[in-house]
Amino acid sequence: MKKLDDYVVKEHLLPFLGGFLVLTVIMILDRVFDLLDLFLRKGIKFLIVLKVFLYSLPFIVALTVPMAVLISTLMAFGRLAQDFEILAMKSFGISLKRILLGPMVFGFLVFVLMSIFNNTILPESNHRLKNLLIDIHEKKPVARIREGVFTSIENFLIYVRRKNEKTSEIRDVMIQQILEDGRVRTVFARKGRVVSERDKLVFYLENGEVHETEGPRKENYRVIRFRQQVITIPVNYRLIMHEREYRGDREMSASMLLARIKSLKKEIERFGKKDPGKVRFMKKRISQLWVEIHKKFSIPFAAIAFILMGAPIAVMTRKSGFSTAFGFSFLLFMLYYIFLVGGEELADRAIVPPLLAIWFPNILFIGIGLYLLKREENV
Repeated sequence: MKKLDDYVVKEHLLPFLGGFLVLTVIMILDRVFDLLDLFLRKGIKFLIVLKVFLYSLPFIVALTVPMAVLISTLMAFGRLAQDFEILAMKSFGISLKRILLGPMVFGFLVFVLMSIFNNTILPESNHRLKNLLIDIHEKKPVARIREGVFTSIENFLIYVRRKNEKTSEIRDVMIQQILEDGRVRTVFARKGRVVSERDKLVFYLENGEVHETEGPRKENYRVIRFRQQVITIPVNYRLIMHEREYRGDREMSASMLLARIKSLKKEIERFGKKDPGKVRFMKKRISQLWVEIHKKFSIPFAAIAFILMGAPIAVMTRKSGFSTAFGFSFLLFMLYYIFLVGGEELADRAIVPPLLAIWFPNILFIGIGLYLLKREENV
């Protein structure tokens, strides 16, 4: 029977690796355009962009590994069913449950490894990625300028109502400059373009006005209208890496999250009935932290749930092609993701307990899988 287990597991390996590579490439492609934007248009050095890419990979891997397990299960059991090998095994008295033993061991191994990955590598990469993106936005003013937000750069205050991230075109612009003598110069323009040029930020403005005061007591007010105006702001483009101690929920390991929960519980005990509003907020915060803890283990556990559900589906459909497996896996994973996101939202609001909300997709898929398995055994 060991040879049977080895044979079935080997049928999973190539589809698993192929599915993992394809899914990872698809998700990377979605990220590539943002990375190219940083490199080509915003002038971020290639090595910095490469770091952003590498720090983004663990998040992608955390999602694609369970999905690859589902693809490999559909392909392996679809091929075995299509070639009547499942039927041959059944004729020798080997049940589908017994055939699943090897893949289940494989799924459990994926669960353990990905749980460790999600609890160590993923939080650290999320933390470093956030720090790096903050540093980029601090040292790259073009990246910092956003629609409808006042941005301070050197002694300039900048506001744009509309900004095209691809072309750097800006509309309804206001640039306020504090001069050395304390006077304020304000430039208004209907439209323009902003670009980075080495150690300066250049605004090419069109159809606007310059407002400034003059005189010893600033008693005179002057307005100059222009068709075209160039404003140059000297900036420091040197990217300095900062290590920030504060970590968000997704940047902490399970032990860090548990420590934070313990601290909040002490705060609740201390406040008691003195501040009900704050106590409610802290309870909701505890629920959010538990959500992140459960996600570190529930998403890897999906590998086991996908095997239990995918195997009987593949045997019943008898389809082994990659496109069929990918299509089925995409639909199933979308269903899983909808339940996961919905549960997370309910748990974050403390409407549903985090344990039930985050593990419900796994419970549902395992339940459906066991039902289909029993049904297939009775055929």
